Amino acid sequence: MISSILLIVVLATVVVEFECGTNFMKPVFNAMTPYLWAKDRYSNETVTDESTVMYNGEVCRIVNLNLLMRHVARYPSLYWIRRMENLHNMIKSNPDVLKKHRFLETWIIPFAEVNAYSMSALGTEEATTLGRTFGEKFQQLFKGKMNLIDFTITSREVTRQSFVAFHRSLNETLIADTPGPIPTVDDSRLRFYSKCKKYRTYSDKSNVEYDLFVGGMKMRTVVDKINKLLGVTNLKTEQVITMHQICAFELGMFNQSDWCSFFTLDDLNVLDYLFDLSHFWQRGFGYAINWQMSCPYTSHMFKRFDDIIANQNETTVADIQFAHSYTLLPVYTAFGLFKDSNKLLANNYEANKSRRFRVSRTCPFSANLGTGLYKCEVSGNFVVKMFVNEDAVDIPACGSKVCLYQDFKQAYKFLDDCNFEKICRTQ
Repeated sequence: MISSILLIVVLATVVVEFECGTNFMKPVFNAMTPYLWAKDRYSNETVTDESTVMYNGEVCRIVNLNLLMRHVARYPSLYWIRRMENLHNMIKSNPDVLKKHRFLETWIIPFAEVNAYSMSALGTEEATTLGRTFGEKFQQLFKGKMNLIDFTITSREVTRQSFVAFHRSLNETLIADTPGPIPTVDDSRLRFYSKCKKYRTYSDKSNVEYDLFVGGMKMRTVVDKINKLLGVTNLKTEQVITMHQICAFELGMFNQSDWCSFFTLDDLNVLDYLFDLSHFWQRGFGYAINWQMSCPYTSHMFKRFDDIIANQNETTVADIQFAHSYTLLPVYTAFGLFKDSNKLLANNYEANKSRRFRVSRTCPFSANLGTGLYKCEVSGNFVVKMFVNEDAVDIPACGSKVCLYQDFKQAYKFLDDCNFEKICRTQ
């Protein structure tokens, strides 16, 4: 009897510790989620060779890979570092709060301003893992052909850092010893959102559902609870979000954060939905312009595939591009990936608990979208296969994981024909 009581006490303690944030290494931190938390993958997992696919009973071999990657895990931006400092200074000025939460008295922000928005050690780990994984997954395509890979980055330094770390790992995996190439900087293709006037117009009015959710019962409950935990009454939603950012970055980079103790898993799920509302309306299915503006990227991919099919030569075996969540999410949306039957709204949180549009899982740090072009050995047909975060996904255009290229191109012809100026015109 006594042993049973002790067991119950121990189990209860474990649950409390979990709910108090000592084990939140899960895909619940939205775009700040580390890649391996979203993948649930162990380091010794066997990598699947994707160099061939079967289509209509015949073997098809990969001839080109288009890989779009979000940059690796990074430090917070300068904007967020300063918000964290301001929040801590405000809380620290209240002696009653310090009595209840001693760590706040001695806590020092671990994110130096000089490191703002640059690759972290966690990011290096992600790039190393992915360089090795893609090197093994597509070894037949890359082996001896590293000089036939086109690398492209944006003007943001974190994408260059991501490329350098990824290339080093890919090189080591293939035992290539290829000198590091100079990547092309192409913001027109990879930061299209920064150049689209119409998008910025819609973006300015896309926070309606976000604001409604902030004022709704779910978020008010989270904010009120954290005010009570701290022993204050003046904490606003934006300050709770800042606490969430500290928790996310510290936990990701150091595997521990006392700030996470203010949250439960339910709280994190509510905040995750709040951020998904913003992404849905600003970069997802909320407005057509969100995906239409991605055509500089998609049309480049189609042109590359068409050239390979027409010329039947190996001038390029892969396009590997390093960009941002603002790049990947519109491209996912353009292809119809992760579309739900319901729109994400402030008043349907419960109905969307099992949503597919979940940025924590689909677009963590180092998220990646791969599109492989394969040539079938007997018929000579070309087929495509798509991968999100290394895993094959059903292509909405054909409802299966492998599509005939001509059907794929026909279904997405609106992404091939790109008049960016017309699409983004405000008048």
